[in-house]
Amino acid sequence: MNLLKKYILVTVVMAIAPIASAQTLHSLYFLEGNNQRNTLNPAFTSERGFVTFPALGNLSISANSNIGLGTFMTPRGNEMVTFMHESISNEDALSKFKKNNIIEANVDLNIITVGFNAWNGTNTIGLSVRSRTGAYLPKTLFSFLKEGQNMSGVTEYDFSDVAAKTMNYVELALGHARKINDKLSVGAKLKILVGGAYAEAHADDVKITMSGDRWMISQKSSLVGSKGLNFVTDNTGEITKVDFDNFGVAGYGGALDLGAVYKINPETTVSLAVTDIGFISWNDCSTATNKNSIFEFTGFDNIAEDDNPDGSNSFDDAADEVLDNLKGLVKYHDDGKKEKTTSLYTTVRAAGEYALLNNRISFGLLASMRFGAPKVWSEAMLTANFRPSRWFNAAINGSVSNVRSSVGAVINFHPKAMNFFIGGDYLLAKFGKQFIPVNAAKLNIGLGLSFNF
Repeated sequence: MNLLKKYILVTVVMAIAPIASAQTLHSLYFLEGNNQRNTLNPAFTSERGFVTFPALGNLSISANSNIGLGTFMTPRGNEMVTFMHESISNEDALSKFKKNNIIEANVDLNIITVGFNAWNGTNTIGLSVRSRTGAYLPKTLFSFLKEGQNMSGVTEYDFSDVAAKTMNYVELALGHARKINDKLSVGAKLKILVGGAYAEAHADDVKITMSGDRWMISQKSSLVGSKGLNFVTDNTGEITKVDFDNFGVAGYGGALDLGAVYKINPETTVSLAVTDIGFISWNDCSTATNKNSIFEFTGFDNIAEDDNPDGSNSFDDAADEVLDNLKGLVKYHDDGKKEKTTSLYTTVRAAGEYALLNNRISFGLLASMRFGAPKVWSEAMLTANFRPSRWFNAAINGSVSNVRSSVGAVINFHPKAMNFFIGGDYLLAKFGKQFIPVNAAKLNIGLGLSFNF
């Protein structure tokens, strides 16, 4: 059981390291003249046509998690120890974990976007690659690692909410924004989605029951993978190998972005946008289940130092038998090919802005909420925006969210020939020597380059 605990702990900590993603900076929302802010609200129009630099039109690195390295590790003298160390009390160790612990890595890579003014508005055609990956770990998992079995009575742990999934697709977005009158602008984007790869593992019903005379593990879980992930089985249908080949188009889908901007007076503007309203249907998904696998251990019986004619077994033989039974917990059976439909992570953004000194300075409030099981991310960002000239503007901001609070800043150069921005939404994250976030991970640093025409 100690070996099982160490394996689980190492797996979780290693999962935190690659938590990086790319997405449009929220700091750009109020920066007039920036060519990429239409991804946040499709109602934003552009004075000029533009084309993004391939793969560098919108590039950023971000992190999103409600746990970090400091959740698992604590300094003790000149060394770091895990939360399982005997010097750390159960209460102190488990207080750092949430009821639901989430680690997400989301990548948005803009391949190219072209924008031009025609048909009484601004039109955009963009090609992007998107990836959504996450691991979801209940607090009971870490309670099991730290507390183990109580000295008296029966101890039960439920891991039924453990899950991991990844969704990867190509997006072709066709957008149009126009001014209805001097006060109101509206916009929409139609997105055609081509699925590249999808996989999900979910613990449907996993429990560990521990008492003085018996340990029992019961498991019911499922796996699903899109085209490219194939199961090799024996004659009983049990999966013996997983092959990764024949990758290609794994599914199709569609999505819609909607937005509106309303200027109440020359100083005050309000706006609203809903992005990524849509889904992807994955075809020919390989599916597998592990139905009601049970492992029960009541101790070693009839143990001898060596094999004896009287039928007693050596300790090595008994340990091998226990290991074989544990392996039975991860035996899956092929359930054939099926279709799977997944929703995108829909995001709602509502904002208000007030300008001063003939729009040289403005203050904005942006409220965002991203929907997607099992977690809803919400954030409020207050920004101060500076426009000292027609070709340069900048912003500083402070944000509060259900992950952590931070500050950010961005600068934006937009002369007639080009547009370049660099900055970050969350710049105060603390990192360890391995560049793993120490606390709840929320970091977004990015840059972008496009040329105007």
